[in-house]
Amino acid sequence: MSSRIAGLVVLCGVLMAGGGIQAHHAVAGVYDLNKEMVLEGTLKQLHFTNPHVSIELTVPNPDGTTTDWILTTASVQNLTRQGINKTSMKPGEPLKIKILPAKNGNPAGFIRSIEQGDKEFKISVD
Repeated sequence: MSSRIAGLVVLCGVLMAGGGIQAHHAVAGVYDLNKEMVLEGTLKQLHFTNPHVSIELTVPNPDGTTTDWILTTASVQNLTRQGINKTSMKPGEPLKIKILPAKNGNPAGFIRSIEQGDKEFKISVD
């Protein structure tokens, strides 16, 4: 009987871990997959860390103020395969970024592509 209980505990643990992993990659739960936006601004900071790289982009508003957007993208490994590394972009550099915006209206999004000068990097979800 105790081996049966131990087996159920292990099974429950595996199922809960799988749900957490699936939820982590649920881009559709956080970002609007039916809407793309293009942001043009200057790089404030690049966070080249796992599990996902993020960019802080300062975007000018029509009224002369600015908004700092927090943009998330694929893993370090995914970007490295495409030729992007932690020194590829410098603070103050102009960028044009296509995103899927956050559903809740916050200045956040999931990056689909980055234009840096004459280079364009298309981002796939890994």
